[in-house]
Amino acid sequence: MVLFFDETIDASEEFIFSKEESKHLAKVLRKKPGDSVTLTNGKGLEWEGVLTQLNPSAVAAKKIKSIQHDPPLDELHLAIAPTKNMNRMEWLVEKLTELGVSSITPIICDYSERKIVKLPRLKKISIAALKQSQQFFLPQIHPPISFLEYLNTEIKNGYIAHCVTTDKVSLTDCNITAQTVTLLIGPEGDFSASEIKLAEKSGLQSVSLGKQRFRTETAGLLACHTVFTQRLKN
Repeated sequence: MVLFFDETIDASEEFIFSKEESKHLAKVLRKKPGDSVTLTNGKGLEWEGVLTQLNPSAVAAKKIKSIQHDPPLDELHLAIAPTKNMNRMEWLVEKLTELGVSSITPIICDYSERKIVKLPRLKKISIAALKQSQQFFLPQIHPPISFLEYLNTEIKNGYIAHCVTTDKVSLTDCNITAQTVTLLIGPEGDFSASEIKLAEKSGLQSVSLGKQRFRTETAGLLACHTVFTQRLKN
């Protein structure tokens, strides 16, 4: 199955692809009338149809059926400091989309080296990963927010991973059974001591990801994978 994405699609009987996708379908994939297509809006809709018109500027399809999938009961939210090299951040967004995280929030910390994030670029990469992994829910990618502002949002079952020597446990030893989990990952220079104290006062659990130090994007992926693994055990 080749999955297409368009955030405007709904359960309508007919759909006209965008000019860009129409050109891709007609010129690159060389689709023909009668060929089947599957689309999603990234909000759980699975729309199946057949192509009825092959115009490079406006390919049309007629619906066969559509399914509105229920959102996953388990949610995983990642708040992470943007990497200095955006290529690494883009790689992370791609992998997190494949894993099926619920949202990604860039947080600006005391030791952050990057404070500007190009959200349209990250969303484009996330959409490509969604299509490749054939999923129907696109992670929410939020605008950058300061660490302090993020602590003032509603954080459910939060864990802050850092390398500072404090009273913390390994994330692999945490009994993660809650349906909603939030992970915080700091920049290459880690969270500051004051940030860690504020997080703990806000109810977040300090955790370790292991004895070695990881790059920000590695830590983010490892932490999310650990939560998914813990949930499988439970």
